[in-house]
Amino acid sequence: MSSTPGNRRQWEELLQGSIKLPERWHFLPHEIVLMLFAGVACLRVGFAAGFDQTNSLLFLVYLLFLVWVIGWCQLRPSPSRWRCRMLLTLTISGLCYFSLKDAVPMMQNPNDLKSLNWHQDATLEKWDILLLGDFPSKLMTLSLPNWASDLLMVCYFFFFYYIVGGLLYYLLTDLRKFRCAVVGFGTLYALGYVGYMLMPAVGPYVELEPRTGGWITDVGGAFIVKRSNGVDVFPSIHMAASLYLLMFDFQNRRIHFWWVLAPTVGLWISTIYLRYHYGVDLVAGIILALGCWWLTRWFAASQLCVEVEAECEAYERKPEKIHSES
Repeated sequence: MSSTPGNRRQWEELLQGSIKLPERWHFLPHEIVLMLFAGVACLRVGFAAGFDQTNSLLFLVYLLFLVWVIGWCQLRPSPSRWRCRMLLTLTISGLCYFSLKDAVPMMQNPNDLKSLNWHQDATLEKWDILLLGDFPSKLMTLSLPNWASDLLMVCYFFFFYYIVGGLLYYLLTDLRKFRCAVVGFGTLYALGYVGYMLMPAVGPYVELEPRTGGWITDVGGAFIVKRSNGVDVFPSIHMAASLYLLMFDFQNRRIHFWWVLAPTVGLWISTIYLRYHYGVDLVAGIILALGCWWLTRWFAASQLCVEVEAECEAYERKPEKIHSES
């Protein structure tokens, strides 16, 4: 195909536009909160144990990589890059979770990493009694048939389907809704990590021993203990994330909301029955979910959301416009 001056000029404009710095950088709320968390975690480990520690460097890498991901997307804010930006942000958040396993002990007691005297389980137990009486402890010590314990363990693992499958649906069907969902979801996790740093605890199962039941309860319980980061109790992200997604589904995917409502309620009960959380952890999770839901609704109606959508749609139409004029 012959190349005309008009075609060359159009491709030159496209190439120039692909490397032109954006006039305005759009940082989403969850990205700001996650960057602040990573920066604070880096500093806390650094000041407590030394900035040459692997965990301090890891959080610095997470921070710098997140900045790079945002910049990479902003240079060419296409729908595909926006999807990658959201997914990579969630990936960084997940890596932060696992890094807290070694980072929090260094923050709390760098001279004796095996000591557990910095755990806040005793404080959470007192808060349980103060706010909820003996109801959580009765649920923790309740004796149920093996099949009932197995059913609650299945509900507990339902959480992982919901946080992956629930977001995946919006990723594949509606970028705008996916972006809005991730704003609240990502903020929820980052603030939850702050709770892990401030109130690190292992959960009631250490004092009461892990719940036993059928083979699903036994195998699932062993898997959870091995995969936990050892400080992920307050607030309950199981409660916060599932409640947040329920509210998001109620507004945007009503049929799915009714399908997942029962196993989600079972999930909430299982967190205490299986001795992974105190009752006050769920209360904090509810507050966190409601706050992040408000943030999502604010973002969806904000000028920031309008600008991001307009920028993304304009870039999506740009290649089509050049192709139509060629």
